[in-house]
Amino acid sequence: MSVEIEIQIDEIALIGFEPLNRERVKAALVAELSRLLTEEGMPEGLNSDRIVATLNGGAFRLAPGMRPEQIGQQIALVLYRGWW
Repeated sequence: MSVEIEIQIDEIALIGFEPLNRERVKAALVAELSRLLTEEGMPEGLNSDRIVATLNGGAFRLAPGMRPEQIGQQIALVLYRGWW
């Protein structure tokens, strides 16, 4: 069975990043979130027709020297876990 899901992220505050790096973080976030949903399945918190107005992913640490792509992946993982 195929399930269609639409996720709209209106705003992510990426303070301290250069514009190019913000786009790289965003692209990695979208790719990783798509991968997680495809491979790991739909989180319990998204198993109904509902709108999640806000999602607090909590805090996480970024290691020094992390590439924008790694940061985007980390953010996606925090969001995905936040839906459970």
